[in-house]
Amino acid sequence: MKLNLPEAFPTAVHILDHLEPELLPAGPWVLVGDATIRATWEAAAMPVPAGSCWVQVGEPTKRLETIIPWLETWAALPLSREARIVAVGGGVVTDMAGLAASLFLRGVPWQAWPTTLLSQVDAALGGKTAVNLTAGKNLAGAFHPPECMVICTAFLATLPLRQVNSGRWELIKMAFLEGDVTWAEHLLDTPTPAPRDLARALEIKAELVHRDLKEAGDRKLLNLGHTLGHALEAASEFRLSHGEAVGLGLFAACCLAEAQGLPPFPSALIHKLAAALRPLAAEVAPWEDCLPWLERDKKMGTDPKGLQAAVHCVLPQPGNRAELRFLPPAAWGDAHAKLTSLF
Repeated sequence: MKLNLPEAFPTAVHILDHLEPELLPAGPWVLVGDATIRATWEAAAMPVPAGSCWVQVGEPTKRLETIIPWLETWAALPLSREARIVAVGGGVVTDMAGLAASLFLRGVPWQAWPTTLLSQVDAALGGKTAVNLTAGKNLAGAFHPPECMVICTAFLATLPLRQVNSGRWELIKMAFLEGDVTWAEHLLDTPTPAPRDLARALEIKAELVHRDLKEAGDRKLLNLGHTLGHALEAASEFRLSHGEAVGLGLFAACCLAEAQGLPPFPSALIHKLAAALRPLAAEVAPWEDCLPWLERDKKMGTDPKGLQAAVHCVLPQPGNRAELRFLPPAAWGDAHAKLTSLF
C-alpha cells in the first residue's frame, strides 16, 4: 500500500500482507528481535545474520543496562557505520533497538519491522527511541528515525486479543486528535482495523513529525491521551498496557477539554468510549498515586508567565484538530475523578 507521506520524509514505509526479505538491507546488518515472533520469522525463511539476538523484553527491562550487551556484541563482530540494525518486535523492541542504533558508533542506520498493532501505528514511526529510568517512562533517549519501516499485517493474526485492543487505542486516539467523530465511531466499532485506517493514522503522524521532529511544537499533539495515561500506566505498576492507559487518558482528556471551554464530543460517542474502557476499572490508580508521576512527566516545565509548574496537555475537540495548552498537573484531578466515576 502506498502512503501519502511528506516529500523528503526520512522513513520509507511499506505496508504488506506477508514478509518480504527483499526489503531487508542489502549490506551488512544484524537483527534484534522479540523472541515471541522468532518462529514466525524463521518459518517465512527470513534470514538471521551472525551477531543477531532474540530477546525477551518488557517495560521492567526497558533499561540502559539491557542494551549494553547488544552494543558489545556489535563492537566485537565488528560492525561498521555502513551496517544496519533491524528491529523486529513490538514498541519496546523498536524503542530500545533504535536507541542502541543511535548510540553505536555515534549513530548507525536502522530499520523497524513492528509486529504489534501498537508499534505499527505509533512506536515504530517518528524517530523517538528511549528506555525508562526509575523516575519515569522514556526519560533517556534520542531522536533517531528509522530509514525504513516495514509493516506486515500478517503478524497481527498471531497477537492475543488484548494486544490488538491495546493498539486500537492509539488508532482511536488519532481519530480524536483530528476531531473526526465518524472515524472515531468506526474504530470503536471495529475489532480489527483495516490497513486503510492504519495508513491514514501513519500519514497524520508523518505530517506532524516531519514539521517538528524534536517535538518543539505541533508534534506534542501526538501525546493526546498520554499525559495522564503515562501516569496511570506507571501507577498501575504496568499492569495496564500502554495502549490501555492511553485509552483511559483519552477519556480524561475529553473531560478536561470540555472543562477548559472547548466544545464537547457527542454524548453517544463518549458513552461508547466509556463502555469500551469499563473493563479496565480495577487497574485505575487513585489520583494521589497518579499526581507524583504527572509532576515528573518529561513534558513538564513552567507556564509562559513562569509562575507555576505546568505540563503540555492535548485537548481534543469535535470537527477540528486538538489544541495544545500548558496547564498545572492538578488540572487533571477533576478529569481523573470523572474517569473513576465511570466505574
